[in-house]
Order: sequence, then C-alpha cells, then structure tokens
Amino acid sequence: MIIAGIVGLTAVSEAQFAGINGGIMLGGGFMEDPDKGYGFLQLRGSFYEDDAVSHTLFVEILGHSDDAELEFLDLAGVPYFENGEINFTNFTLNYELEAKLSSTISFYAGAGGGIERVSLDDAFDSLVDSDRNFVGQAFAGFRAKLGKSFFAQVGIRHLWREDFSLLVDQFLVEDTTAYDLSIGFRF
Repeated sequence: MIIAGIVGLTAVSEAQFAGINGGIMLGGGFMEDPDKGYGFLQLRGSFYEDDAVSHTLFVEILGHSDDAELEFLDLAGVPYFENGEINFTNFTLNYELEAKLSSTISFYAGAGGGIERVSLDDAFDSLVDSDRNFVGQAFAGFRAKLGKSFFAQVGIRHLWREDFSLLVDQFLVEDTTAYDLSIGFRF
C-alpha cells in the first residue's frame, strides 16, 4: 500500500491536472461463493491523467441474487419451508490507479467500500426481511483501449462482507472472490 502511495504521489507531482473525464462501465462476472453470476454498473470520473497513469473515482452498483429456502413456523409452532430468493445490492465508492503499459493496454488496481443491502423475498416476491451492512472490495485487472472512447477489461475482485441477520440468522454470507468482464465508454 505504501508503494502504491509513493507511485501515485510521484505521478501527481510530474504532470498537470487535466480536469475530470467521465465514463460509464457495464459488466458482469462470476462469484465463487455463492457460485452465482452478478452484474454491475460504474459511473466513473478520472480526476488526473497523463501518459503513464490515471487516477479515478467511481460509484459502483453491483447486484446478484440466489435461491433461498425459507423456514417459517405455523400457528402451532410447527416449521414449514417455502422457496424464496435472497437479493444483494452493493453501493460502493471506489478509487482506482491505472498504469498504462502501452498505448492500448493498461493494468488497474484499487479498493472501495460502501453499503450492501440484502433482501429476502418469498415465493410470491413479497419482501420478508432485509438488512444493510458494510461491504469492502479490492480489485485488479487489465484494460484494453478499443478506439478513442471505448474500452474492455478483465479483472478479479475480492469482496469483504459484514454478516447480516435475516429470519433469525437462517442465512450467512461469506467473503468471496469474483471474476469480471466489462465494457466501457469514456466521454
């Protein structure tokens, strides 16, 4: 982390700030746990860029869902089960450092944190329970420039998730590693 800070400060001291450049990225991937796919949208703003590096802040919305078996008690206290769905939506603020390896290929790495909203729906899509927790992430990957305004990237991320409580702790969440593919547009 200290080395990344030194590289960032060195890059800032040797170039001019060029204003904020915006961008949008849309992508998806696969999480190891819960063994499911996910999608995400990023609203990006590069606040510094030169021929070697770029510093970017972005807001990300990431979501995925999983099947759930819900346990309820009837009036007599006898348990019964119902199929449902558990939904995760992450809202994070992230920092990214991009190192340009050539005119078209670059390496990026960064981290972020925010809120994860977890909701549990029954078989009739009615909300049964929900919770909000902290989520953090670290990510890295490679980006390819496709023309003047478009780019594509492949990456890996690790999500740290705070435990949540739904239906008296019937569900547990685990930290996970995920693999991304995405495309973006820069303006």
